[in-house]
Amino acid sequence: MGAQMPFFNVYFARLGLSGWQIGILSTALPLMSLFVGPALSLLADRRRWQKRMLLVSIGATGALLILFIFPRTFAPLLVLSLLRALLFSPMMSIGDGMIARMATRHRIDYGKLRLWGSLSFAIAALVCGALWERWGFQAMFIVTSVLTLPVLWAATGLEESAPADRQMAAAPVDASANAPTLRNVRRDQGLVAILAAVSLIGVAEGMYGAFSGVYMDRLGGSQFLVGALFGLSALAEPPVMHYSGAIFRKLGKPVAVSLAYGLVGIAFLGYGLVRQPWLILAFAMLKGMGFALYFVGNVSLIDERAPESWTSTLQSLMNAATRGLAPLITTPLGGLLADSLGLPVIFISSGAAALLAAGVFLVAILRRRFDARPLLERDVPEV
Repeated sequence: MGAQMPFFNVYFARLGLSGWQIGILSTALPLMSLFVGPALSLLADRRRWQKRMLLVSIGATGALLILFIFPRTFAPLLVLSLLRALLFSPMMSIGDGMIARMATRHRIDYGKLRLWGSLSFAIAALVCGALWERWGFQAMFIVTSVLTLPVLWAATGLEESAPADRQMAAAPVDASANAPTLRNVRRDQGLVAILAAVSLIGVAEGMYGAFSGVYMDRLGGSQFLVGALFGLSALAEPPVMHYSGAIFRKLGKPVAVSLAYGLVGIAFLGYGLVRQPWLILAFAMLKGMGFALYFVGNVSLIDERAPESWTSTLQSLMNAATRGLAPLITTPLGGLLADSLGLPVIFISSGAAALLAAGVFLVAILRRRFDARPLLERDVPEV
């Protein structure tokens, strides 16, 4: 992801696509995250296909990337972007759900595992930004496709279900009977607050992710600086993730997540107010610190409110909110704003949305929405 994600929309801009067209291409992933990802994750939970579906998602996405070498116009790029998003849609929710559950099972802070993803993303973004500046973007798709092979190998080592589940194999339970419903979700006010806040942060992150690299490019920054924009942000994440467990124990997860949203909001406002590429890098690091804390906090909060058989499904609901509905609506709007009012307006709007997310969490904390035992947990029949 670090080798290609920061540069995808820069590549589209270099092909001469407009801000509106880039915004439309950027809606492919939110569209599939909203309408396909939850359904595939629910199927994976019901059939206990988490690992096999994750492997198919990783392998097929890597193979498809090579095809991006060929098209130069909007229509075929849109087709490929939709296919890429379809294949990618269940990857993050299934992977995050399996790893968060393994962390709980083995008594390891999830943040201490997740920090390695941020560190490798940072290194890849920094190194590959310089490489694509020298070699061109065609090499990006080939290299990224090859890099999916070790990811496939690593994913084969994930545990699909708890040891206790294996012990009950002689008396299997119909997992579909325990599938979460909209009624369950609505009754858990803590979960509702999480989903509302991540929808708002999805607005902020969606516009930021689609146009921050383009913004750096327009300000005269090289592809190395585009990579540094994402790389330095990711480098700021591992220390926060490493100490996230201690931060959560000190402040409480909801308070820490609310503060994290505030940091991200300040960082995005900084993006919109400055014009010097080097100063934007400083705000990128602040954004990375906030992202690290709210990402780990939200995954952990969802895991705490999810029974074993619902892990991937509830993670997919969070992904549908933050990577689906919100950016699906706002990313094309961001493209229109970029064309009509300029790129800085996008980041000011993103900052406002992140601060609203912090406010949602703050209200939920004051109303003690996170204190009660999860209603979802109480709705699961005992075995």
